[in-house]
Amino acid sequence: MKAFGLFSVVLALSLSAQAWIPTTRQILNKTTDNSGSGIYAIEQEVQFPNGAETLNLKETWLIDSDRTMRLTVTGTKEQASTIKLQFLYQGGQRHRLVDGTRRTEKISDDFLEKYLNFRSSDVMANVLTHMKIIPSNAMVRRGGAKGADFKNAPEDWVRFSRTGGVVNYAFGTPTPVDQSDSNPGLWIEQDQFVVRKVRLPSQAEMTADNYSGYSKGLRYPKSRTIRWDKNTASIRLISASPRPQSAAGLLQPNSLDVSQKVDGLADMAAKDAVIEFYSRFR
Repeated sequence: MKAFGLFSVVLALSLSAQAWIPTTRQILNKTTDNSGSGIYAIEQEVQFPNGAETLNLKETWLIDSDRTMRLTVTGTKEQASTIKLQFLYQGGQRHRLVDGTRRTEKISDDFLEKYLNFRSSDVMANVLTHMKIIPSNAMVRRGGAKGADFKNAPEDWVRFSRTGGVVNYAFGTPTPVDQSDSNPGLWIEQDQFVVRKVRLPSQAEMTADNYSGYSKGLRYPKSRTIRWDKNTASIRLISASPRPQSAAGLLQPNSLDVSQKVDGLADMAAKDAVIEFYSRFR
């Protein structure tokens, strides 16, 4: 009887907690509010295991939204002049210069930077639907009668889950214990409404930690880790600052001014991981 009573209490608490999960629309609205407004310059360092050493690359981003960005990558120290990459992201296309000629390709489904920079909850929901993390009707308004008895209708694609030492709203279908590949998902911190973890259908994962607030409503992580296959890349934020609207001219494909150069990777153990990283996730 005692065991049954304890089970009843736990079940009641579980159902009560589930009733207090906000709707998908509410969660995504609050999350995109933390992406700030206007154009930002983001500087960060990406670290790759390189044999007994670590290869450090510097990234300089200019970001207007999840769909409009510019990235310039340079090597550090002795690789400063031998590793250079530049990408312009606009309207689902990625532009780059190779031997002085502009090339255009579709942005990879594994492009990760967008998850920190959605400005529209509807756009964010569309991406999550495409990734099969939430259903196509997840943003439909739901609910019962208004007033004291009002409760959000349950959404079985979102639940409470702990990751990064905090409670999150976890989107997606939990992975069965006997399944080899993990299901894709998105974890948004319950209290701060920031992205703490993303798992893509390709099994690549990004975790984000140590968020801080910046100008114009931006919240951004100071550290991130990206894992895929047997590879790992660590990202350390250097700075995040707003830029004037006049910087929009640098977000046009014809503004590219750095041609791809990867000579400095030739004899490095990290070569394949770096090339794959900038092909899939950037």
